[in-house]
Amino acid sequence: MQKRWPLHPKPHSYETLEQYVRRLAECYGARYEHFCLRALGIPADDSQARRFQEPTPELLRRLSDGTGIPVGLLEQMTLLRIWNRLMDEMRQYAETPEGQAELKDFSNRLLSQNS
Repeated sequence: MQKRWPLHPKPHSYETLEQYVRRLAECYGARYEHFCLRALGIPADDSQARRFQEPTPELLRRLSDGTGIPVGLLEQMTLLRIWNRLMDEMRQYAETPEGQAELKDFSNRLLSQNS
C-alpha cells in the first residue's frame, strides 16, 4: 500500500474521474500525462486509460490509496455513471409536482417563442 499523497482534495459533485485527476495534476503543477504516469502508472501512450471510462481495479486502488477516497466512490465517478445518476435525478424531479410545473412552464415558453 502506498503512502497517501500530501495534496488530495475531495472530488466535487458530478466531477468525473478524468476531471478529478486533472485537478490533482494541477495541484502538483504537473502535466496531466506525467501525473498519470508517475502517480497512477498509466503509460504515456495509453490515452484511453487516461479517459477513465473503464478504470481497472488496480488503477482505482492506486488512486484511492493516494487520495484516501474509497474505491466505491471512485467507481461512481466514470462519465457513464455520473450521466446515469444525473438522468435518474432528473427523472425523479420530473415526477414531483414542482418538476411537472417547471416542465409545463418550460414547454409553454418554448411554444410561445416558436409562435
